[in-house]
Amino acid sequence: MTLHPPRSRFWRLSIYFVCLLLVLLALDMLWAHARRTIHPGYATTRIVEPRLDDGTVDYLTAIETYFSRGVTADNNAFPLLLEALGREALPKTQPPDGITGRLGMRHLPEKGDYLVVISDFTKSRAAHSASTQPDDVAQPDEYEFPKPPSPATVAWLAVNEKPLAKIRAAAERPRYFVPFNGGNRPDMIFSVLLPHLNRLREATRALRTRALVRAASGDTDGALDDLLTEFRLARLLGQAATLVERSLANVAETDAAQAARTVSAAGKFSPAQLRALGDALAAMPDLRAPGECVDNGERFMVLDATMRIARLSPAEAGRMFKAIASGGTGTTDVPAPELFRFLPIPYEQSMIAANQWYDGLLAALRQPTFALRRDATDRWEASIRDMATANHVGMLSPAWALQLFMPSLSRFQVRWETARAETRLTRIALALALYKSERNAYPASLDELVPAYIKSTPPDNFADRPFHYARTGEGYTLYSVGPNLTDDAGSPIAPADDIPALVK
Repeated sequence: MTLHPPRSRFWRLSIYFVCLLLVLLALDMLWAHARRTIHPGYATTRIVEPRLDDGTVDYLTAIETYFSRGVTADNNAFPLLLEALGREALPKTQPPDGITGRLGMRHLPEKGDYLVVISDFTKSRAAHSASTQPDDVAQPDEYEFPKPPSPATVAWLAVNEKPLAKIRAAAERPRYFVPFNGGNRPDMIFSVLLPHLNRLREATRALRTRALVRAASGDTDGALDDLLTEFRLARLLGQAATLVERSLANVAETDAAQAARTVSAAGKFSPAQLRALGDALAAMPDLRAPGECVDNGERFMVLDATMRIARLSPAEAGRMFKAIASGGTGTTDVPAPELFRFLPIPYEQSMIAANQWYDGLLAALRQPTFALRRDATDRWEASIRDMATANHVGMLSPAWALQLFMPSLSRFQVRWETARAETRLTRIALALALYKSERNAYPASLDELVPAYIKSTPPDNFADRPFHYARTGEGYTLYSVGPNLTDDAGSPIAPADDIPALVK
C-alpha cells in the first residue's frame, strides 16, 4: 500500500511542523541529558578524590576526613557528650549503633542518666506531681541572678547533675568530631540530621543557669567550674563541620561571657578566682574563624547537592527542587517536575559558578579587619541578590544553585565577632574587678591594669582599637562600638548596637 501526503497545504504544513517539533524536543532532551554530565576537576568539583562506586566525588567522606584529622576515641569530646545527651541526640535515620560504633562506643541504652530537656522535665513533673501549687509544676524559669531560683529550676538542675558532670568531662577533651554516615549513607549531605544540637543548647543553658545559682548561694568554685565548662564547650563546637553547630558555639560563648561578668560585678568571686578565670580565658584560643568550615564544609555540601541532583531522573530532580524551594531556602519559581526532562539545566556550569562565588566569599572573610570583612561580605551577598533579581531564565541559569543553597554569612560573621568581643570584655572586666579588690577603686585608664592584672588589654575586634573605658564615680563604663562601628555611648538598644560590659 502506498501512502500519499495530504493534498491540502494546511495539513502538509501541519505534519511538517509536528515533525519539526518532535525533532526539536528530541534534541532538547538530548541537550538536557548531556548537561547532566559533570566532569570532575578543580573548576567543577574542586576535589577529585575520594570517589564513589558510580565515579562521582564522595564529598561526605571528604568532609569527614578533613574535620576528623587527628581525632581519636580518647580525645574526641562527642562520645562523652552522647553519653550525657542520650539516644535522642542520635539521628533516627541511621542504624542504632551506626554513629556510636564509628566513634568506638559501646551500645548506648535507650534509658540512662541523660540530660533532661526543659520541655520533657515540665511534662514529667506535671504528670507525676500530686501538688496543685503552680510553683511545684511550673517550667524552670530564665533565672535572674541573684534572686532565689524557683523550685522548678532547682529540681531541673538536680535531675541533670550526672549528665552535666559527663559534659564537664567531655569539655576537658581537645577535639570535636561528629560522623555523618553511620552505615545508612544519606542521599545528599544536606539531608544529614543533627539532633544533638537542640540538646546541646539545653546543656549550655543548664550550665549557665547552674553557674549563676551556685554563685548566688556562695558556691563560687562550682560557678567558676560551670562557666569554664561552657567556654570550653563553645570552643569544641567551634571545630564543627557545619555553620549551624558553630552558630551554637557563638551563643554559648556569649552566654558564658555575660554570666561571668554578672558574677564578677556582684563581687562574688575572690581575687584568686578572678585571676584564675582571667588566666584561663587568656590561655584559650579565640573561637575559630568560619573560613575552613565554609571552604571544606559548606562548599562541599552545595557541590554535593548539585552533583546528586544531576544524577537523579528528571522527574526526581524536579521533585527535589520543589522540596528545597518550598522549604524557604530559595526561589519557589520552580517548574513542574514533569517538565524537567526538557530543561537543559547547566549543572556543571552551576558548580563552576558556585566555586567562583565561594572563592569570593573566602576572600572577603580573609580580610584583615572587621570593617573590611563586613564590607566585602556585604558586596558579595548583594551581588548574589542582584544576580537573582536579574535572572529571568530560572533553572536554565548557572545561578540557580547559588539562589537555593548559598548561606547568609553576614549575620554569622556579626555573631562570631560579637562572641569574641564579649569574651574580651569579660577578660578586662575580671582584671578591673581584681584591681578594685586590691586598690579599692577602679583605674583611671586600662593601661593601669598591665601587666599586674592582665598581660595586655585585648583590643575591640570590631574597631581594631581599644575598648571604650571610663571611670564613672565609684564605677566604670566599658563597651565595644559593635557592628555598626559607631560610638553609641554604650547603648545596645536599636538602632544603636554597642556591646556593653556591666556598668557598676
